[in-house]
Amino acid sequence: MAAITLVKGEAPALDRTWMSMPDGSTRQLAVHVVHDLPHLVVESLFGIEDGLWGVLAQGGFSAANRARTRSRGRRARLVTDVPLDDLGARNWPGHIVAKAATNAVLNRWQDGPDTPDGVRARLQPGSGPAAGADAEYQQRVSDLLGHLDDGTIALAISGTRQLSTAWARLPAGGMLRLEWPLPRAALGIRHATPQSRRRPPVSGSQGTDAG
Repeated sequence: MAAITLVKGEAPALDRTWMSMPDGSTRQLAVHVVHDLPHLVVESLFGIEDGLWGVLAQGGFSAANRARTRSRGRRARLVTDVPLDDLGARNWPGHIVAKAATNAVLNRWQDGPDTPDGVRARLQPGSGPAAGADAEYQQRVSDLLGHLDDGTIALAISGTRQLSTAWARLPAGGMLRLEWPLPRAALGIRHATPQSRRRPPVSGSQGTDAG
């Protein structure tokens, strides 16, 4: 389990995210909070361990993370803004599945109802953006659909909305503390701090400037 601390900036490009590991190390992450918070919900609830957040917890996307620290500037906000490291590249198929699942839960293209059946239809291999996908992707999605129940999908729909709303309501300097994987109980969003003077913890072993 990893602790996640998000601090809202004056603009989305200035949002900051740290991940603290059980060994005490902390590193800043190259995530776009508005885009990647829904991934946290979906990947956690759907058990996608090789998506964005699972790979970040393993130390992947290291080049993008280094570029995101204050000492390297703020050029990278997404893990794809720089070339992938080996860990990120090896797990890229999982990232693609996680992205498709998150898009289906969010109903980004307003394709069908926001219900478990609607999510299943949008994620179904061979339909929509998934048409023409390779065999590995289609098998992964079929396996995912096979073990998801309606309650989990419904919780993902409501959880992505709750978490996005909690973030949107925070003022600049506000802090949100979460975990990877995100426990179901956390979807009550009781971790938002409107104003905080506390700085996120920093591990000297990682050399990360928390600013």
